[in-house]
Amino acid sequence: ASCSKIRRKILSDHGLNFVVKTPGIDEEELKQSLTNLPFKKRVIELALAKAKEVSEIHKNTYVVGADQMCVYNNMVFSKPGNLENAVNNLMRLSGNTHYQYNGLAICLDGKPLWTFCDIATLTMKELSEEKIRSYIEADKPYECAGSYKYESLGSDLFSEVKGSEYTIQGLSLSPLLSALEDLDISFGE
Repeated sequence: ASCSKIRRKILSDHGLNFVVKTPGIDEEELKQSLTNLPFKKRVIELALAKAKEVSEIHKNTYVVGADQMCVYNNMVFSKPGNLENAVNNLMRLSGNTHYQYNGLAICLDGKPLWTFCDIATLTMKELSEEKIRSYIEADKPYECAGSYKYESLGSDLFSEVKGSEYTIQGLSLSPLLSALEDLDISFGE
């Protein structure tokens, strides 16, 4: 239940057999309704809403939902959408430590079977505006939480990273694979 290209790539690279269905929920409206919850709970609820909605339409199908949330100084950094927003986001993150929350959920027929949240901690190097603009022009991270593509050139922006690169990219793979196995869900060819 995701339209993320990087999530598709992660699953494909690991030999998982899946079909992509884009959820029809109003994500921005849902995010607004969850602002009173802790970040960990918010990201799980967003992933769960996506999985639940798709699983209610596609009966007898296990559906995985995922969501990503970049948080710095108790502020959520959404997908920037354009160059100037990306520059502003990276200027704020420059030299500071922020967190990438990754929420996951598995649903069947609209019923939650499993939820999970993983958190990665990232410290960005001190970056000049020129370096930031150069990075953005090269990587075009306009649809990425935090305004960087960690799986591409974005990994070079950091001085310290604690956590899974898959969590940073938006799909905590090892916990997901374990959950699929625990639920006895076949996910290979």
